[in-house]
Amino acid sequence: MSATRMPLVAVPLRVDGTPGRPSRLYQNRVYFDAIEDAGGAVLPVPLVSSEERLRALYDRCDAVLLPGGPDVEPQLYGETVREDCDVHTNPEQDFVDLALARWALTDGKPLLAICRGMQVLNVALGGTLWQDLGRQLEGTLEHRHEPRQEVVHDIETVVGSRLRDVVGAERIPVNSLHHQGLRDVAPSLAVSARTSDGLVEGVEHTEHPFAVGVQCHPEELYGMHPWASRLFGELVASAQTQS
Repeated sequence: MSATRMPLVAVPLRVDGTPGRPSRLYQNRVYFDAIEDAGGAVLPVPLVSSEERLRALYDRCDAVLLPGGPDVEPQLYGETVREDCDVHTNPEQDFVDLALARWALTDGKPLLAICRGMQVLNVALGGTLWQDLGRQLEGTLEHRHEPRQEVVHDIETVVGSRLRDVVGAERIPVNSLHHQGLRDVAPSLAVSARTSDGLVEGVEHTEHPFAVGVQCHPEELYGMHPWASRLFGELVASAQTQS
């Protein structure tokens, strides 16, 4: 990437398959606004079934943001859907997100993984998930709250982690919009944040320049909480160094 070109961040789109309406691709605007405010530009990535086409898009980007979305297919981490768990998946989105994650990890491209994105990152590296926290993990906090911009609990960042260095605080307030979570953390990931109930809320790759995952939705807090703004700023700054 030339020194003068604005860094390009790939963001996969999601599918709206509302019955009776044409299938549409979309993404929440706040992801785009946060990246653009931090000095980057967005490359929206459609759901394509061709690895060649997907790779052509990926090769044009300087960083990847894996956003929130539906649940990851349990078969991808060696399980089947539990009958007592409310699991909703989309194979197209799993294909795109997992491919982007693995390529970015291999190539050393900056990667910010948010909510589902952090779960994708963990699965891509061999980790597993809780299919439904309320059903499988007794004694946890309530992790699914609306409205999206409301902070509902704190997370404690780990000393020496990249996340702690970026956000600049031991504890940060976060929103919580998920019903799944990381169960077995992949061997190449280090935990960078937890909630008071012990649930993993942040991870990062131990040998990658910038591969950071958070379970909350910082894009919804961007502009209101300085730590969220710093996180997107670090993604774009890391993308700027790509050559």
